[in-house]
Amino acid sequence: KSFLKLVVKVREQIVADGLQPEDYDVTDVGAHLTAKDWNEAIEKHDPVVVDMRNHYESEIGHFKNAVIPDVDTFRESLDLIEEDLKDHKETKKLVMYCTGGIRCEKASAYYKHKGFKNVYQLEGGIINYAREVAAEGIENKFIGKNFVFDQRRAEKISDDIIASCHQ
Repeated sequence: KSFLKLVVKVREQIVADGLQPEDYDVTDVGAHLTAKDWNEAIEKHDPVVVDMRNHYESEIGHFKNAVIPDVDTFRESLDLIEEDLKDHKETKKLVMYCTGGIRCEKASAYYKHKGFKNVYQLEGGIINYAREVAAEGIENKFIGKNFVFDQRRAEKISDDIIASCHQ
């Protein structure tokens, strides 16, 4: 049981990023990759893999060789990642992931607006990746646990223990 009670809050934006919708086309998002396509992309195409989550989420689980920004909020990550990857705008595939895909929807649109040519995202995030890996018998490339925002704190994706949860 993930949640004992449901709380619904109305917000201006689904993810607090400090950006205004008129600043970029929020519908022009990066291509979605299934778990199988994701594994192929990170193994064969030498992309820049970016974890769009906060540092405390990444510390307990991530994909190997991912760029992991040392940030506490999604808002902090956008400019930091853009600056770190500015030399790869046209030369490398930018493949990103997050917990459930929402942050990547916004981030991929933002980076495309900023001039990144080859932007991809893990469809449905780590949550969907784990489901597809299990259902289709695909090799799991995620190391550790996926941080979740309920009383479970984390869900096991692999047997690897790479850190302890802060909470």
